[in-house]
Amino acid sequence: MRILIFGATGVLGRATVPHLQGHAVAGTTRAPGKLPALAALGVDGIVCDAYDRAAVDQAARAFRPDVVVNFLTDLAGGPGPGNARIRREAAPNVTAAARAAGARRLVVESIAFPTAPESQAAVAALEQDAEGSGLATLIVRFGRLWGPGTWSAGRAAAPAIEIAEAGRRAAPLITGASTGVVLLADD
Repeated sequence: MRILIFGATGVLGRATVPHLQGHAVAGTTRAPGKLPALAALGVDGIVCDAYDRAAVDQAARAFRPDVVVNFLTDLAGGPGPGNARIRREAAPNVTAAARAAGARRLVVESIAFPTAPESQAAVAALEQDAEGSGLATLIVRFGRLWGPGTWSAGRAAAPAIEIAEAGRRAAPLITGASTGVVLLADD
């Protein structure tokens, strides 16, 4: 299976990729300096700004994925505007590129916990975009991620899931055939 992960260098992407062995995996990053890290994970790295619709489309068409995964976040910018923007503006680029490239499946990272009204509206827009894609779509609502590389070194408030466990459990969802909405949390 050919899997293209937008946001592959993010904490969830890095936790998931090792569990996708046996598949052809490509992943995007905005930072050329992160390409060696992707190569070390066995991922074909693609430098791509998710806000650049043409670049996203080109990346997807060049790789010809069966499955497109949207793990895009802007966690470096903290909670709020950065994540809301990426969900509203970049997610539709990924969805359109998945369709244009002939992918048959779309997997989208969402959240399973309440957040500020602006963020909640952006999450709703992200999910509506995915559900309206015309592709076999799976929305994965993750609990608060905790552990190395996340905002919380210790267990986060419920619903929560440790990052390594989130990656292990996300991989079969990506390669599987289920559609709809799935909750990934330990509690």
